[in-house]
Amino acid sequence: MLLEDFDGMEFVFATEMADAEALEPCILAEAKRRPNWLHWEKAIKEELATLKAASTWRLEEALPGANIIGSKWVLKVKKDAAGNIVHYKARLVAQGFSQIGSVNYDDTYAPVAKLASMHTVIAMANRLGFEMHQIDIKGAYLNSELQDNKVLYMQHPLGYKSPNTGTRVLCLVKTLYGLKQSGCRWYQKLSSMFKSLGFTQCGVDQAVYFKVVVTKGKLTIVVVHVDDCTIITNTICLINELKAGLSKHFEVTDLGELHWMLSIEVKRDRPGRLVHLSQCMYIDAILHRYNLANL
Repeated sequence: MLLEDFDGMEFVFATEMADAEALEPCILAEAKRRPNWLHWEKAIKEELATLKAASTWRLEEALPGANIIGSKWVLKVKKDAAGNIVHYKARLVAQGFSQIGSVNYDDTYAPVAKLASMHTVIAMANRLGFEMHQIDIKGAYLNSELQDNKVLYMQHPLGYKSPNTGTRVLCLVKTLYGLKQSGCRWYQKLSSMFKSLGFTQCGVDQAVYFKVVVTKGKLTIVVVHVDDCTIITNTICLINELKAGLSKHFEVTDLGELHWMLSIEVKRDRPGRLVHLSQCMYIDAILHRYNLANL
């Protein structure tokens, strides 16, 4: 299998692990039956608060004959490199499969960094002794706005319809996860922001950006996978400078040194100039699923 074939495999790996361990409910009703429902409920309220703060939608009466798409809750657990649950996450996702082309959306293409690019950048950073950090951009898609000529209505979140709304529905203002154009609009926004900070887009991989200041011996590389950014620089000051610059545009979660990347554990041995990439958690989950863990 070619390395490029792994680009679309991250979701498959994550889904397989979740199914194997039965950690994540598939629907809201199932979550309510779980003993950890309070954790999921808190995550849902946090998501709704984030959407409200971002002015994601406004209440409107839908135009006659308008296409009103649905929505659903996607509930996920986030783990650390040791496999411990560190965060319960709820995301309201639009059911974009019911959107109508040229009516509700146009362009949809949004590149993400190739796994081969990530391997190359990590290997280079390790060889040169560079710093490797990671950040997460919170509510990434909510930073992008829909096109003015694309009016898009959505039903209220299941189980959380606001009181006194009557027959009004949600008229989307910001892009939401699940919409066909969300990835494209977010990529355009992020790319424009990096260019404003003096970065150049890589000619080989459109989701890799770099900034070189030859006279001062400075090099910064950013590898982007939707809302996850892996930062490679030759000094810690450059990392702090970039994090501060990004924070002026988006709400950024600083994840510190790179330890976890797309369901792959990253262990660095600085004295030995070695980097170990491991998917032990995925392997263990598959063994557990097929009752092979104790063999």
